[in-house]
Amino acid sequence: MSLVVSTTRREALRGERVSRLLGFLALLVFWAAALRGLGAASFWYDEIFNADLALNFSTGEVLGILRTGQPYPPLYLLLLKGWTHLTGARPYMPGLEPAGALETLLRFPSVAAAVLSLATLFPLSRRLGLQHPYLPSVLLALHPTLLTYARDVRMYPLWALLVLLALLGLAARRPLLWLLAGSAALLTHYFSFFPLAAAAMAEFGIRGSEFGVRSSGFGVRDSGFGVRRVLRLALPFVPAGLWALWALPVTVGFGSFATGGPPSPAVFLRELGPDLLTAADLLAPLSRALPANWGYGLLAVGALGWLWIAARSRAGRVGATSLLLGAPGLFLFWQVRPVHHSRYLFWALPLVAVGVAALAGGVEDGRRQFRALRWGQGVLALLVAGAALAWGTRTAAALQEAPRTVWYPDFRQAAALVNARARPSDRGLTVAAHGIQALRVYRTTVPFTAGPEIGSRVTPEDGARLAEAHRPQNGGRFWLLLYQDDAVDPGGVVVGTLEEAGGYRVEMLYSRELRLYAYALPEGASFRPLAPARELEAALEGGIVLRGATVHREGRLMPVYLFWELTAPQEKGWTGSVHLVRQVGERPITQWDKPVLNEYWPLPRLPVGELLPDRYELVIPHDLPPGTYILYALLYDPTTGTRRPLEGGGEMVVLGTVEW
Repeated sequence: MSLVVSTTRREALRGERVSRLLGFLALLVFWAAALRGLGAASFWYDEIFNADLALNFSTGEVLGILRTGQPYPPLYLLLLKGWTHLTGARPYMPGLEPAGALETLLRFPSVAAAVLSLATLFPLSRRLGLQHPYLPSVLLALHPTLLTYARDVRMYPLWALLVLLALLGLAARRPLLWLLAGSAALLTHYFSFFPLAAAAMAEFGIRGSEFGVRSSGFGVRDSGFGVRRVLRLALPFVPAGLWALWALPVTVGFGSFATGGPPSPAVFLRELGPDLLTAADLLAPLSRALPANWGYGLLAVGALGWLWIAARSRAGRVGATSLLLGAPGLFLFWQVRPVHHSRYLFWALPLVAVGVAALAGGVEDGRRQFRALRWGQGVLALLVAGAALAWGTRTAAALQEAPRTVWYPDFRQAAALVNARARPSDRGLTVAAHGIQALRVYRTTVPFTAGPEIGSRVTPEDGARLAEAHRPQNGGRFWLLLYQDDAVDPGGVVVGTLEEAGGYRVEMLYSRELRLYAYALPEGASFRPLAPARELEAALEGGIVLRGATVHREGRLMPVYLFWELTAPQEKGWTGSVHLVRQVGERPITQWDKPVLNEYWPLPRLPVGELLPDRYELVIPHDLPPGTYILYALLYDPTTGTRRPLEGGGEMVVLGTVEW
């Protein structure tokens, strides 16, 4: 009998050593992959937002901005600011100073937090009874979603780490760890509430007064309803609750200009399944995304794994409730505040990995298992780990080799162009205003000023004032950095004002939704409110009038401005279209269709009685023969394609002729 026990013990110790070794190798693999070329790519906007606050604002100013203007708790940014102070990180001038060091420094904490998350999965998996506690870390060692977020200056890896530590505190009956990690998680992201509240409710209902008996910090077992027990579980929510009250105007009233409607169950499951678990949204532009059913299948396997853990472990029921109740709770919240995206489910990624590992490798239940069954589960765990690593190697390599401009604009390249081509008297303007944040991190020799803020809309009078206020002197050029400008200048008023004054582009850069132009202006250029060069009086049924049009020419680009006026409120949006034809009725040579003015400023949101410029950019074919061509415009329903008729009959408004 003692020989059997000794053999079993040796096998257990050997298995423990193998698990630790494989878990450690997973950390090394992830560490190497995450650090490879960490500073090579430019910051994208979300990173720039965090870098700007950490580098250019005092601690008090950061807290003030978060309290009044941004819906985030303060912990991550305060830690990032401390890191920048410790490392001496500072903004720099691309093209004039070496690139990469700042990016590496600011991204490194996210890499470290992701590594610690993988390390935390090992003790958590052991507490939950997984037979192969190394497996969750191996499954995520080269996971493209984890690698991508670990290489960003954003809060998500830290958030996932703190949620895991808080759950470990409950699983290991360590109230102090639950208190500290839970409080920190909630002060990192408000959405921590959902997995942690679910876990706390499960702990209260399942384990009752057992929680905290062995702790030194929370004292004694209590009886009855368990007031002390409730307080122990509720304490982590207090600091975030106090912060939320202090920042009440933004936590209650914040709204993003890009917010859409609430997610349907299908959208939510896509974000939680394919987008999160197989990085479908990241890999689709590279044609490397797995079929969506893989994501849904992994989600189902993870949920079944947690149900198995819950059936065999009281601690497992807490973790299962955190995932299986926390995620639906977030979905319900999004029905009220529809700020949804797969990144807000990032905390669920390591938890699903635990569920998959449980189903693949088995869960201890205290009973002796046949050796053949145990070996079979070990082989299956290794096969699953090998498949995950093989897929991760292929996708991680594809993600890191692809230029980041596949997903995001290159602000560093834009700043480098300005620094390479700047003249002493140049001036610059960013539209929208928050584009200036990029130029506070990536400095330029040209002084830029922030343009209109999100929530405002540029009118023709505003465009003239902006151009005049930032007029360059002594032959300087007017630099214009356009990023998310459609949110504040849906009609292209600022660009049209410069073109109307005789300005023309002498420098330009396009990087996804980022556009950078330098306009040369004639001496004494006059900036006047944008107005139609040809006046019209084309009334369409339902209270829309086309008051006129202006045509500009710039090489093969032909911007056409339509000037709308609403004479009655509109109930839905319509799509405008400008066509270039040889004869009316013929197939268009080129055309441009878009909503009037755009999806951020649809017709129902626009005022009655205001002249509304609306820019349409026609691209002339390179082989268009010389001749006289006709321009015309029309409106149509974007859903049905039905054209909106003119009050006097017909559907098309002739704008004039163009000589080519």
